[in-house]
Amino acid sequence: MPAPAWSAWVHLMCSTRGAWLPGDPRGFRDHDHRIHSSGDYRSPPPSGEHARLHRYARDITKKFVQFTPEQRSRTARAIMQKLDLMQAQWRVLAVGATHVHLLACIDSRHAKREFGRIKQFASHTLRDELPGTLWGEGCLPLRVKNEQHYRSIVNYILAHEAEGACVMEHPAIVERREQLEARSASHAR
Repeated sequence: MPAPAWSAWVHLMCSTRGAWLPGDPRGFRDHDHRIHSSGDYRSPPPSGEHARLHRYARDITKKFVQFTPEQRSRTARAIMQKLDLMQAQWRVLAVGATHVHLLACIDSRHAKREFGRIKQFASHTLRDELPGTLWGEGCLPLRVKNEQHYRSIVNYILAHEAEGACVMEHPAIVERREQLEARSASHAR
């Protein structure tokens, strides 16, 4: 099966409940961009900007979800299972304590809805120990622009393993890498 055009690939990101609140020191945007900080997570806003809003959001937030390492692994397996059930192509997945990254081939017009179905499926896996809402609202889908962008996203997601995320690559990618390594090792002898 030929690889789809780059524009069919989407980098999807979402946070757990309470992980990124209005007024967050890392920067934030509200739904309609009525309020937003002067920075973002790469270039944070000045210290204290919107601090009162952040305190208020923390005070009214009823639930803060952080996945344990075991829950990260189970969530990743559930996401992989749902992707397989949807017959969606995917490349790499990272489930951290408070966020998820996924590189998948999903029509970007429907990416939020499809990722919502994936999050719902994963939530059911953990519902006995984490009842209620696990996820922040929505997700951020970024369409892949070209091959270099694709490779950058793959490396970015893989790097989350150093932060304790459960990182999984598509089994076909892992199998192909192992075959190449075995072939390379046999030629070296």
